[in-house]
Amino acid sequence: MPRRPSLLRALRRFAPLAAGLALTGLAAAPAVAGNVWQIQTANSPTTGEPITGGGSWIVNKQSGYYLGRSLPGWEFDNEQTTPANWHYGRAVTRLNMCGWAMPGSMGTLARSVSDSCSDTTKDMLSHRLNIGRDFNAPAHATGDGTASPANTGCTLYYNYFYGTDFTSNGGHWADAAGAPSGTVMYRFATRDGQAAVVRDPALGWGFLPISCVTRPGALYNDND
Repeated sequence: MPRRPSLLRALRRFAPLAAGLALTGLAAAPAVAGNVWQIQTANSPTTGEPITGGGSWIVNKQSGYYLGRSLPGWEFDNEQTTPANWHYGRAVTRLNMCGWAMPGSMGTLARSVSDSCSDTTKDMLSHRLNIGRDFNAPAHATGDGTASPANTGCTLYYNYFYGTDFTSNGGHWADAAGAPSGTVMYRFATRDGQAAVVRDPALGWGFLPISCVTRPGALYNDND
């Protein structure tokens, strides 16, 4: 009776081919990448008009708290887009910050890069005590600030943070917008206690030195 080649010997013959095909498949798999866009001025979700000050707010979640601003022509790596057209990714120019850019803010496509903002970071950003303190209202209670007197001899800046660690990356005052109005809408203070996020009626959202604005009598530190 003739002898059959063993199953083991047959598998050994095809093993190098299978390994080669597997390696080829791995080499061909593309890395996850986002598209880098140049920012254009977005419309306000509230008024439908171009946002005061231009560019796009960078916020902690969709329709969330102001973390900074990407000005027109600056780059943003769009890694995720929601059905409502909010964009999660990295504000590349100046800020080097993960966050959300506004609907309608993606202008000219520049290039593709590897993703660098994780879902873990996205979840961290969504909880307000990770990005600030001393809010003007309880969580989910309002989308605007509280009218507060401001020192018109100070300067409002559109940006204060660099990076996404809000416990230690403040103090990078940048992109001066001008002197604030006599009354601004106070929203919250930075975790280092040095700056306040406010909405100025003429300049839009930005940062004032904490000593330049009178904060409301009631402040809240409940998380969301």
